[in-house]
Amino acid sequence: MIQTPSHRRDPARRIAQRLEDADSIAIATHLGGDGDGWGSACAIAHHFPDKDVRLLAGTPFASIFRFLLPAGIEPLPPDEAGFEALRSADIQLAVDTSEQSRLGEFGAYYEPERTVVIDHHAVSNNEVGASIALIDPKAAATAELVYDVLVCTGKPVGPDTARALYVGLVTDTGSFRYSNTNPHVHRLAATLIEAGVDPEALYGPLFATATPDQLGVLGAALDAIRRDEKLGLTWAVLDQGVHRRFGPLDEYEGIIDHLRNLAGTEIAVLFRVTDEGKVKVSFRSTGPADVANVARAFGGGGHVKAAGATISGDTAVVTEQVLKECRSELARLRSRS
Repeated sequence: MIQTPSHRRDPARRIAQRLEDADSIAIATHLGGDGDGWGSACAIAHHFPDKDVRLLAGTPFASIFRFLLPAGIEPLPPDEAGFEALRSADIQLAVDTSEQSRLGEFGAYYEPERTVVIDHHAVSNNEVGASIALIDPKAAATAELVYDVLVCTGKPVGPDTARALYVGLVTDTGSFRYSNTNPHVHRLAATLIEAGVDPEALYGPLFATATPDQLGVLGAALDAIRRDEKLGLTWAVLDQGVHRRFGPLDEYEGIIDHLRNLAGTEIAVLFRVTDEGKVKVSFRSTGPADVANVARAFGGGGHVKAAGATISGDTAVVTEQVLKECRSELARLRSRS
């Protein structure tokens, strides 16, 4: 078993005790839940099979993560059943976000005295009120913090729990390629493998899932690539035409890696029209540019090198506004060098 960093031990123990004492737990992650958010939520659900655990999906649950769900648990959307599950839970848990707005419609139903937060993003001005919080921006993934909590319960971390946590690590470290990968992350990955994770078996459901439509969307994105070579800005817009041809564009997060990998790119941006007609914007940074700061300007958030926002408005107008903010961030860095 790896050692929990000393500054995380007390909140981890307190959260573990709260979870053990609860009969019912409602867990939500941020809008557009990713591998770390859903991996963390599913890990907790697997760890407490005898409790009434409900998962809440503020936006549609991505099918790529369905293999993580415990048997009999289906994420609830923001409807009366979902709101009631949250209102009646002993513990209202938010994972991979500490921002109320990032919880979508569920955010208004969180009550501080019953709320617990586990997150590795920097605290924002829109922080969820919580009775206990374990927040550490130095952690590579929220899954890392959830592991700290679960080992404090004294129960072994089983294979299903370990698999969900490993997915959180893999996705938020870019398969252990990003700058947040450190010795502790690799020690945790080894511990999870010892608990029953088969990395090769995870490759298929995580990375070998492309459908003909998804490849069509990738082709459309590559055709749509635009660049500002002087500033190192690369972007692509998947507009209503792509939406009509290939269907909802909510699950094509991996496409932005192709934009980021283009030589000379410092900020990559992918614009996608969602099924609701909003524009989902994904940001990636390959250098010192802080894309979380850019995302926050549009009500989003994330990390310095990976962030996102969902913006209402005309696609062309949103694109222009976001690119202007990206150019300002890159120009600011140029002026400091």
